[in-house]
Order: sequence, then C-alpha cells, then structure tokens
Amino acid sequence: MSRGLAPKRPSYRLSHSGSAPIRIPEASNDNIAAGRPALGEPELRAALGHFARHHLNAAHDAHARARAALASGNEADFVFWAQICGALDRRLARTLSNPREVPG
Repeated sequence: MSRGLAPKRPSYRLSHSGSAPIRIPEASNDNIAAGRPALGEPELRAALGHFARHHLNAAHDAHARARAALASGNEADFVFWAQICGALDRRLARTLSNPREVPG
C-alpha cells in the first residue's frame, strides 16, 4: 500500500462482546474531500440505480446522456446526468464542457 494512502494512525473502537473488550479497526478513508460537496440522498439513489442497470458501463452511459442533453440544449437533463457521471467517475465527468459549473 502506498504511504500516501495509509492512515496516519490506526483508529479503533471498542466492542464489549464478552469478558474482554475487542479493538475493531474503523475506516479511515471515509472523509469527504475538501471542496467537494457530499451527494444528497436523491443523487445517490439515482447513481446507484443507474449503476444497477448498466453495471461497469454506467459512468460512460451517463456521460453519453449528458453530452446528448447538452447538444440538444436541455440544461436540466445535462446537470442531472453530469451529476450521475460525477458520482460514478469524477475524472470522466470533468471532461464534460458545461455551461454552468456542475459539482462532480
């Protein structure tokens, strides 16, 4: 594992499941990146539903739908599909040329 990805110090929580407490490691990478807003419940459900239908091709499908919406001038659909694409693949979402700044 890269040193940059390793936690600075392990974090643990205690579980009292018997006579002696057990140290259980907690996730150390579940923080939101600075400058990146967290996804809301509707956006997360839409992204997960799209992934369930299209599997590993979901980000590329959302990207194609966002580009088609942008070409047709439908800004609301573009923003929706750009957010889905951003939730699934941020790098791919950054390739979209958008009229307004879409978080992704």
